[in-house]
Amino acid sequence: MPLDPDTRYLIVNADDFGMHASYDDAIVAAHERGIVTSTSLAATGASFAHAVAAARAAPRLGVGVHLVLHDETPVLDPARVPSLVGPDGRLRPLREQTRRALVGELDPREVEAEWRAQIRRVIDAGIVPDHVDGHCHLTALPSLGPIAQRVAREAGVSCARRSEADRLREFASAPVLRWPVSILITGASRSMRGSLSEPLRTPDRFVGLVKSGELDVEWVLEALRALEPGRVSELMTHPSLGGEPGDPHGDHGPARRRAEFDAMVSPRVRDAVNDLGVRLVDYRFLAAC
Repeated sequence: MPLDPDTRYLIVNADDFGMHASYDDAIVAAHERGIVTSTSLAATGASFAHAVAAARAAPRLGVGVHLVLHDETPVLDPARVPSLVGPDGRLRPLREQTRRALVGELDPREVEAEWRAQIRRVIDAGIVPDHVDGHCHLTALPSLGPIAQRVAREAGVSCARRSEADRLREFASAPVLRWPVSILITGASRSMRGSLSEPLRTPDRFVGLVKSGELDVEWVLEALRALEPGRVSELMTHPSLGGEPGDPHGDHGPARRRAEFDAMVSPRVRDAVNDLGVRLVDYRFLAAC
């Protein structure tokens, strides 16, 4: 399917589907009332069954697999993935798991088995996934990305996220403390994709990496204006109704996620989509291009 060179194409993907009912309900509401077109379902999430039921009731919502490697209970028996879990049987915390991935302390066979099981759980629930991405972008790491791409391709998934920030204006509007990690994720992703002979299809641009968990109406409006015609972009968001526990204003906290939900359903944002000629699509559209 050829792209119209004058049309701005945008996938609006909501992460963390299946991790909390407050996220799930917000994602579906932002799809039905706002601009969200796609979501990423975590097979390890506490509200997985709730999210699956919600996805079945919203067939226009594209659904991918949010591959998880930290802070959750693995799909496989912990005894089968000892390098991934701590003494409590849960996947190790993000910082520890990232360090272990970087120094080669994770068994790639166990990562592959766990991620294959996560994709299989989504498929067995009746969901046909249209892409994969990584929780906290761990699939951008050169030691992990090829595994994610391989198990996705085996499952018939042809698209993946491109976790890369490639516009200076995104850094200018984000907290300075977010710059280093965003630069590292971007560099890792580019290195990982460059090492693959046949990488999965990705959007041309990824929007929201440096501003993750802090989107608001004004920022989204500016991001929409900066979209390029003739290209498919992905905007990442983390909406919530704000009913989950945690520091409201902490990193990806309930109040911040609620602000992202408000941006996704804002009449100003919806009007801007129409006024700018943005065509909202999902990864199923990208796969058909």
